[in-house]
Amino acid sequence: MIEFKLDPKSGIPFYRQIIDQIRYGVGSGELKVGEQLPTVRALAVELKVNLNTVSKAYRELEIQSVLETQQGTGTFIGPVSVQ
Repeated sequence: MIEFKLDPKSGIPFYRQIIDQIRYGVGSGELKVGEQLPTVRALAVELKVNLNTVSKAYRELEIQSVLETQQGTGTFIGPVSVQ
């Protein structure tokens, strides 16, 4: 599991920073296909951001097929490679 870090001074929205970190983790092999990510609530609490921020990042990554959400089970790294 990667350690998420947000930089409030970067000028990049937090949701975009989360997306970039997950994509980097997948691309570098640090996050493996099928690996479970923290829940939206857990990651929001950990990063001290609004639930909607994490939810937006996860949704965008689902659209890109980087993540798969299984109702009642969790959010996992999908089988799509990241460039």
